Amino acid sequence: MVRFVRWGIDDAEQPVGSKAVILGETERYRKRTGTEDDLPETSRPSQADVSPPTSPFTVAVLGAGRVGGSFAKALRAAGHDVLAELRRDDDPSPIARADVIVIAVPDDALAGAAAAVARLGRAGAVVIHTCGIQGLAPLEGCGPFVAAIHPALPVASSEQPFTGVTFGVTAPDAMKEWSARFVADLGGTPLFVPEEERIRYHAALSTASNFAVALAGDSADLLGGYETLIPLLRATVENIARLGPDAALTGPIVRGDAGTVSAHLRALPAHLLESYVANARRTLARAVASGRLDEAAAARVAEALEGAMVR
Repeated sequence: MVRFVRWGIDDAEQPVGSKAVILGETERYRKRTGTEDDLPETSRPSQADVSPPTSPFTVAVLGAGRVGGSFAKALRAAGHDVLAELRRDDDPSPIARADVIVIAVPDDALAGAAAAVARLGRAGAVVIHTCGIQGLAPLEGCGPFVAAIHPALPVASSEQPFTGVTFGVTAPDAMKEWSARFVADLGGTPLFVPEEERIRYHAALSTASNFAVALAGDSADLLGGYETLIPLLRATVENIARLGPDAALTGPIVRGDAGTVSAHLRALPAHLLESYVANARRTLARAVASGRLDEAAAARVAEALEGAMVR
């Protein structure tokens, strides 16, 4: 089981309606109570270290695309001074003046951008990247105050609001409280992801979001348009939020309706059969594991799926 930890800051300092919640537990992290003596020995800053900047701070954003623009807008709204949203060929001098440097570039460009920040940034600056799949390794040369802070939602424009959004955060122990407050300034809630689980975290988000969009596209092709799907998809998400994924599952597979599944398989074009069967098998496995479908009914559905792949 993946062990992620949600961090909640003191109730008095949280936005109205927010709530400190811990999901699971991790050996890599325990809540800081406010004094240096409460930190594990390995995460206690040395005397040579400076403290990370306090709010409000100056910010340089590397990357003026959808993610970078959305971070810049949210940070301005929180009262921080965003010096620049830098594109590849812009004057890099704001990097040297910034308290906080946000690297919001495509994954393949992260290493190069981090190297530039390591060369140009000032000592004591916080360096953040927004990549979902990467942890702290790309920021190795950027000093002690680093974090990976990734918005767990599809960012559709440079003005994407982050209110209520979960951010996947990977940070050293001594940076977790600072990172939680930074995410709160963005309007979100941090979910701490251990370094070794970062790829699994990103794969989970891609499965839920990217694949859902592709499947919706296939459904829209069958229907001749996507408009009919919108109420269906909204209701599906609302049911998941209210009931959880397994209890929200509906349709012929969880009912054990092998005849309907067979009819679907006969009607589908050949290029969608493999996708339907693969997703149906995952649906069947979850329905059985959650106790919503008995073994006999599941066997009939499985037989129908197997027959489709051999014809």
